[in-house]
Amino acid sequence: MNASIEYQIIIGCNDPQLRQELVNDNELSEMLSDFFRKKHIDFSILRLKGGYLHEDGWFITENSLCISIVGDTSIDIIKLAKSLSMFMNQEHVLVIKHALKAEFC
Repeated sequence: MNASIEYQIIIGCNDPQLRQELVNDNELSEMLSDFFRKKHIDFSILRLKGGYLHEDGWFITENSLCISIVGDTSIDIIKLAKSLSMFMNQEHVLVIKHALKAEFC
């Protein structure tokens, strides 16, 4: 198995002001797929549902997307995450980095 890195960018689907989806997660997934295809970045997208306590005291439950990028360390992941956050009108996104061993079989 080969040592590699996996980055996950988790981004919510709710509009931060309205606290509801303006575009559904299928449409957002397609927009993100187009974005990564044009940039030639290998990716996987998973649909999630989660919740968190917002800093204003409200508990928010929303659909989210997890973008997984494995192996490509030439990308500035934080810059990419900030761009996606602006593109999708989000207050925050979560970036997770994992060391892993992977092999295509």
